[in-house]
Amino acid sequence: MSKEDMQFALTELKEQETFLRNYHSKMLQMVCHKVDTANKSLAALRKNGHKIGKLHYVRSDDYKSFTYNQSGFDITIDGMLWLSKIGKLRIKLHRKVENIKQVTIRREGKKWYAVICCEVVEPIFKFVDTAKSIGIDVGITKFCHDSDNPDIKNPQFLKKLIRPLGRASRRLSRRQKGSHNRMKAKSRLQILHERIRNKRFDFLHKQSKYYSERYDLIFLEKLRVLNMTKNHSLARAILDSGWATFGKMLEYKAKKVIGVLAADTTIDCSKCGNAVRKSLAVRMHGCDKCGVVLDRDYNAALNILHRGFLSLDLPVERRESTPEETERSLNQEMRLLVYDW
Repeated sequence: MSKEDMQFALTELKEQETFLRNYHSKMLQMVCHKVDTANKSLAALRKNGHKIGKLHYVRSDDYKSFTYNQSGFDITIDGMLWLSKIGKLRIKLHRKVENIKQVTIRREGKKWYAVICCEVVEPIFKFVDTAKSIGIDVGITKFCHDSDNPDIKNPQFLKKLIRPLGRASRRLSRRQKGSHNRMKAKSRLQILHERIRNKRFDFLHKQSKYYSERYDLIFLEKLRVLNMTKNHSLARAILDSGWATFGKMLEYKAKKVIGVLAADTTIDCSKCGNAVRKSLAVRMHGCDKCGVVLDRDYNAALNILHRGFLSLDLPVERRESTPEETERSLNQEMRLLVYDW
């Protein structure tokens, strides 16, 4: 059944089921749009050879959002959100909104959020200063290491709360379905997941803002995260880092973000281009041809910057490692060795 057929059947269904008249018409039409979009996505996956199932009904407890499109909403003068068939709602506006096109009401745990989509006019041409360029290498131990040599430690929020999360999950599984105690245990589990997600998003927003405000051209390595998660020893740490979300935030905040192939960025020497193979346990890059000694992540960030310049046909300048950088890299290596010992 197509979207148009579902919307036509909806008008007849409203005559049979009078409770549907208590809901705004555009909100009900958006449900038809969601079902049609899901069907098209499944058809595209099936066409690409993926083994997929079929759509199933969502329980009322699991249906957590509804959308007003084009009409049925407004922001009043006193800063309240008006929704048709619902009324005025007190909200916390984080910024001024105008030219509203769509409003989605979403429930997360015991909290409700209004996601407001606005039409914003942005300049077509943006001046990009290539002197303000940087290459970023992401990782697990360190969240990222850029070509200017600062490194940012990975907070790993899920790892810090994995034990309370496991206890809350076991407590939920022991509760009887439909009981009040199960609802309380489920609420506790949702709060823990929400806390982890909020901490991760706060960290990613701060880091993406840092780079987007200081650099016009950002080169970020292209990673196939789903393929990397097939390594079950590192899958949890990879997903906890949020590399893909970090890249998406940079794309809409920074002037220009370009993806660079990550193959051999830690192997090739950033000074002479010589291939120096090393295992993941070796955290230092030492080239036996030119004698440069750098942190392996710093070396990868420099290679990402060089490859980004080459992809844009810009001149590449091989940087010399200063004694301060070499000393810092050696100190980092010594700390890792002491920790491993």
